[in-house]
Amino acid sequence: MTISQTVLETLRTWGRQQAGELLRRLGVSRPSLMRAIAELDGQVVSRGRARRTAYAARRSIRGSLTPLVLYRIDESGRAHEAGMLEPVYREGCAMSFAETSPWPLDDEMADGWFRGLPYPLGDMRPQGFLGRNFAHQFAAILQVDEDVKRWSEDDVLHALAVLGWDLPGNYIVGERALRRFLEEQQSASYFLADDAIDTEYPSRALQALNFGVADSSAAGEFPKFTARRLLNEQPTHVIVKFSGGDGSPQEQRWSDLLVCEHLALITIADTLQLSAAQSRIYQLAGRTFYEVDRFDRHGKFGRSGVCTWHELNAALFGLTGPWSEGAEALLKEAYISAETARQINLLEHFGRLIANTDMHDGNLAFLPGLTLTPAYDMLPMLYAPQRGVELVERKFAPALPVPRERGAWLQAAEAALVFWRRAERDERISEGFRSICKANADHIEHLLVVQRD
Repeated sequence: MTISQTVLETLRTWGRQQAGELLRRLGVSRPSLMRAIAELDGQVVSRGRARRTAYAARRSIRGSLTPLVLYRIDESGRAHEAGMLEPVYREGCAMSFAETSPWPLDDEMADGWFRGLPYPLGDMRPQGFLGRNFAHQFAAILQVDEDVKRWSEDDVLHALAVLGWDLPGNYIVGERALRRFLEEQQSASYFLADDAIDTEYPSRALQALNFGVADSSAAGEFPKFTARRLLNEQPTHVIVKFSGGDGSPQEQRWSDLLVCEHLALITIADTLQLSAAQSRIYQLAGRTFYEVDRFDRHGKFGRSGVCTWHELNAALFGLTGPWSEGAEALLKEAYISAETARQINLLEHFGRLIANTDMHDGNLAFLPGLTLTPAYDMLPMLYAPQRGVELVERKFAPALPVPRERGAWLQAAEAALVFWRRAERDERISEGFRSICKANADHIEHLLVVQRD
């Protein structure tokens, strides 16, 4: 076996190696190593400088060693080359950046090494309701498992490179997917006017449930589809969640919760004075439709970046606590401002005080520069129906604040009181759930009196 063959086999077996470690493992001189790598004609990639130099063997995706160009779509819809992505053995990717990354990178990432899919692309992975539909619809074309949870890193990269032209954020992986985006720009894009949704939305709901239609893979479990709307004469991209149409108590509860989500975002904006996604409620054909504007889309084709705390946390911290713990860690590393940390804490208190038991890491997200996105997915999930069982009574018992939390808690509680009173009066919500909202409002009002004394 030649030295070059030994180098390749070593890197495929052991994965990425620092230059010094590779030299010791092979027992050859540095000039011999350089000649061997040159003979491998691009099958080995290197990143880093001087003592940080490391090497890895390229990993093929569906038999191809061709690097994948990473494109960024700006707010006007123009594509830019953001970098080059090269899968490597035994897992992970090597990145070369064509522009400064807008997301924080540790030293290893700054050198171009990622131990999996680069985390700013992680939210593009098909997931949730639409992700399952995406996998079901395109599994045969992509030659992947119909269960998206069983996809390998190679499966994800292949799917992104072939069909990932309309995924969350502003990145597109590979020229093939970019050309799909450019073809879309050339076609006549239809944006639904208000008078079209009475028939269009019920039809799309049935399609999403019965045929696995997947316009994009926004994360989440609520049944949903995406749409293009003409709102106030402006082209707008929206996500539409919807309730069931059988009139059962469980489906009525989901309907109530969708209205509550709409009211929660209104309250975050007008009472907490924080940014929140714009939303609307339509009740059509026995279903409730919750339509919310996408903050990663602009005009007909423009996009902007977004990254959830789930991806940031997994890549940089590995914390398991609440959002406030993440805010503290981000602030300590100077990734966010004190104001952003304050906003995160306020949202967390508000969520708890409106019975949101589903504030997972995917429901908090950032724009480039690590400012918060508009708030989203904020609703009283304590009262969500359990699959296969009747509605059960839930006790609303929000925790009281410790002294250092008191100021933010009081502000959030004032907003929560506004939210519960709004829900109590909203006739789109069932009478039974409005009585729960009234009881919760009364309870918050009592807690406020106690905390102010």
